[in-house]
Amino acid sequence: MGERLYLGIDLGTFQSTITASNGESNTIETVVGKPKDPIARNFLKRDTLFGADALKNKLACNIYRPLSSGVAQDDENNLAAAKSFVTHLVDSISPEDFDEVFGVICSPSTISFVDKSNLVSILRGQVNAIMVVSEPFAVAFGLDEVGGSIVVDIGAGTTDIARIYGAFPTEDDQATLDEAGDWVDGILQNLIEKKFTGAQLTKDMVRKWKEEGSYVSGDPREQIVELSVEGKKQVVDIGDLVQIACGELVPYLVSAIKKNVAGADPEYQPILRNNIILSGGGSLIDGIADRVADELADIGDVRVWCVDDPIVRVADGAYKLAMQMPDDQYTAIN
Repeated sequence: MGERLYLGIDLGTFQSTITASNGESNTIETVVGKPKDPIARNFLKRDTLFGADALKNKLACNIYRPLSSGVAQDDENNLAAAKSFVTHLVDSISPEDFDEVFGVICSPSTISFVDKSNLVSILRGQVNAIMVVSEPFAVAFGLDEVGGSIVVDIGAGTTDIARIYGAFPTEDDQATLDEAGDWVDGILQNLIEKKFTGAQLTKDMVRKWKEEGSYVSGDPREQIVELSVEGKKQVVDIGDLVQIACGELVPYLVSAIKKNVAGADPEYQPILRNNIILSGGGSLIDGIADRVADELADIGDVRVWCVDDPIVRVADGAYKLAMQMPDDQYTAIN
């Protein structure tokens, strides 16, 4: 076709999303499965499985989640898994008809030089040139909220916060927290195991329950789940535990937002306080915007709101940015 394909890519710890200028888009769980042995290879009839397909066959596979905290883990097996996953993700939007591919890739707000180098290495061969921006900035750009906002992107591996004021945020404008979705899952798993002695759980089970019933305010809600206790089926209510686990995240968000506001130009602080945007999967926790706003009340009038369709917001914003940036903002990686 002799044309250029533009991509917006959100490489997430739990799931990754890609949006392209040819109208294609896709979200895939960031999981790679490799058959454990020749029997598994013959049974699966594939050398590599991705996303839900890998999880469906996880007992026959070595499972990799290669983008821990939104960046490629720095070891040979995970880098190889990350490379194969990114290849699969890009191939899913049919790039073969285009002469060149330019992509805006989103990362946590603060990543190291090694992390950036690994990011380039897993994308080499899939795109001709890249531009790396933080996840909060991509959200703000996609929403046309770059004029004055604080974006809090609550992902699985990290929570990323940035103040946005009409230009690319600097390092001082941004922060990355380890307290995020996976961290909440760990707290919930510990609470369940403590209350129901002998409960046999996996991280995927706990994540699923949290996503189905997450909330932070009001009276405890009933959430009935089925689990095994020393191999015996039990039906239990974990609704109160889900509220406790999700609520543990709020003080970290509030503290980081207060610090972000305090570090801004004082003339802009009222604007920032009145446009605090929650995105990422964690923004789907019922009541989280109101709870955060309540706990920020001591710094003045605040407005906290959640984006619609948070799972695709980062990739959509990155795609919008890709379409508008001049070529000199990209870095060639072939």
